[in-house]
Amino acid sequence: MCQSEVYVAADLYLGYNNIIRRNNRPFMNVEEMNKLLLRNWNDTVCSDDIVYFLGDISYGESAKNIDYWLKRLSGNIVFIKGDYDFSDEMEFLLDYVNVDIGGRHFCLVHNPADAPEDFDGWIIHAHNYSHDLQKHPFVDRERKTINISMEATECRPVSFTEIEGVVSWAESIYSRPDYLATYEVPEIMQD
Repeated sequence: MCQSEVYVAADLYLGYNNIIRRNNRPFMNVEEMNKLLLRNWNDTVCSDDIVYFLGDISYGESAKNIDYWLKRLSGNIVFIKGDYDFSDEMEFLLDYVNVDIGGRHFCLVHNPADAPEDFDGWIIHAHNYSHDLQKHPFVDRERKTINISMEATECRPVSFTEIEGVVSWAESIYSRPDYLATYEVPEIMQD
C-alpha cells in the first residue's frame, strides 16, 4: 500500500530508438529502454499518486501512440505539453503550472525558456537539450532550475519530497558564511 505522493517526470521518449544514441541512454535497444522506463515509473508511482508530466512522452512514429503509452503508466497524470506530444483523445491545455510546496514557488514547464518572465521561484523543467548534465545539472542553484529529464533522474519520476530536500540543501549550503571563500594576505607578504 502506497502513501499518496506528488511526482514530476518528463522526456520519456518511449518507442523512440534514436534517443538512445542521441542522449547516450544506457540501453541496447528501444524495447529494453521502454521496459525499464515503464517498470521504473510503475514501481515508483502508485495509482493514487499525482504526476506532473512535463512533456515528450514519445517522438516520431511512436508519438502517434501517446494514448497507448499513457494507459501503461500508473498515477493521475497532469500533462504539460512538450515539443512532441500529440493525441486525438487528450487536450493539452497547460503550457506550465505554478505550485507552492514547502513555502517555495515552483514553475513546472517543459522548456525553461517558456516560464513566465516575472517568475521568481524554482523552475522544474525538462527539455530535449537538458540531457547534457554538464550544462543542465539536476539542480542548478544559480539559475534556480531543476532538470528532471530521464538522464538526470536515473530514469524514474522524482517526488516533491526529494526535490524539497535537494532545494533545501542547495539553498542552505550557498547561504552559509563558512562556504564563502575569504582570503587574507599573509603578514610576510604585506609591505
